[in-house]
This record gives sequence, C-alpha cells and structure tokens, in this order.
Amino acid sequence: MTNIREFVIRGPFEIKDFNAEDSNKNPPVIQGRYLHSLSIINDKGRIDPSHLNHLLSNCFSVCKLILAVEISELPEYFSSSSNLAYLNLRWCNLEEDPMPALEKLPSLRVLELNALAFKGKEMCCSTQGFPKLEYLSLDSLQHLEEWKVDDGAMPCLHRLAIERCRELKMVPDGYKAPRTRDYINAEDVHR
Repeated sequence: MTNIREFVIRGPFEIKDFNAEDSNKNPPVIQGRYLHSLSIINDKGRIDPSHLNHLLSNCFSVCKLILAVEISELPEYFSSSSNLAYLNLRWCNLEEDPMPALEKLPSLRVLELNALAFKGKEMCCSTQGFPKLEYLSLDSLQHLEEWKVDDGAMPCLHRLAIERCRELKMVPDGYKAPRTRDYINAEDVHR
C-alpha cells in the first residue's frame, strides 16, 4: 500500500503497543511517498496527541490535510511540514492561537479554520506570515473576539471568508483587501 495517494481515517483510533517513552521505537503507521491527501476525522472525543504526532511523523509528502478531531494543541508536525498547501481544521478546540505556527508553513495556500477549530478569543498574524496564503476561511469560531494582522502578513491573500464568528468585533486594521472580492457575513462581524 505504498502507492496510496489519498487516505481517510474515520472514528476513534489508538495505536496499539505504543511506546510513549521512546517514540522512535514505534513503527510508522502511514508510510508512502505518494500520499498527497490525508483526512483524520473523529467526532467521538479526543485523540491522544502523541498518537497523532506519530501518525503524522512520516507524512512528508502530504499537500492536503484535514484534521477534524479534538486535539487542543497543534501537533509538532506543523513545525516541519514543507509541502502542506491545503489545511482544514475543525472540532480541534485549540486552546492557543494557531496562527504563529501555521503562518510559518512555506507552501500553505488555503487555510480553513472551521467549526470550533479554535476556542480562544484572540488570533494574530505577524509580518511576513503566510507568505503564499491565497484563501482564508474563518467559520464558526464562537469565541473569537479579536483578530490582529500585522502589515506585510498574507501578501498573496485573494479571498477571505468570515462566517458565524459572532463575537468578532471588526476586520483587522492590518488586513489589506484582496484583489478579488471578499466574502464577509455582515451580520457576524460587528463594526
């Protein structure tokens, strides 16, 4: 099964005989240089972060990743993923702002933070963050109140969608309108 290009994991999973003390002793779960799309979907509770990190540890060629799981913190995978172009996070209940880690992904072009992906009140995008990001969707981030964007962040952004972020007070000052039309649900963004 080393030639698989797309792989979907649904439901709760646990790696049997997992060695938490020395993760190098665990055999790879997914191994394939042709794997380009990976979806991990679990609406039945949390996934052990060490199991998720191990699962993703050999996914170097993945360009499209969907994580629909409760994880509360981003896996270490995001600090070394250079091929990731599309990322969809939902149900993660991330406690810390994911932007500082995600904005360093060198190939990321599409980012969707949807349905309780982040449960914090503030997000911040720094200067030179998201160098290739073209599309950003923020949807159903129920606690998000403030989103700061420094000048120079997201220079390639063409499309922004903000929906059902009822606590978000305004579109950030540092945000420059994309060259194409934005979609912002006016009822959800209070000015």
